Amino acid sequence: MHVALGIIMILMALAFGFFGYMIAMRGKYALITNYVMERHAGKVDSAYAQRVGWIEIFAAVYFLLFGILTLCIGTAGFAWTVFIIGVVLLAAAALLNLFLGKRMS
Repeated sequence: MHVALGIIMILMALAFGFFGYMIAMRGKYALITNYVMERHAGKVDSAYAQRVGWIEIFAAVYFLLFGILTLCIGTAGFAWTVFIIGVVLLAAAALLNLFLGKRMS
């Protein structure tokens, strides 16, 4: 089971890395859900989108590093622990960016 979870984390890292790169480095802000509508409404700005991209890049680094470690260490307890911690940290960062990044109208 730990091998499958390690592979899942590496695949997640690839996805987060791709989208984070496209958003933060290439400026493809339309990849963010409802960004265009919220920008036109004046609720978010490009700094919000940049933070979303960097959150995804950091998530990619986390999941790649711990995905490889999971494959090397080989215990299910370690795999589940780092996976759950990663998902919780990613959700917390995204929610913090959502609440602090939006302008109140």
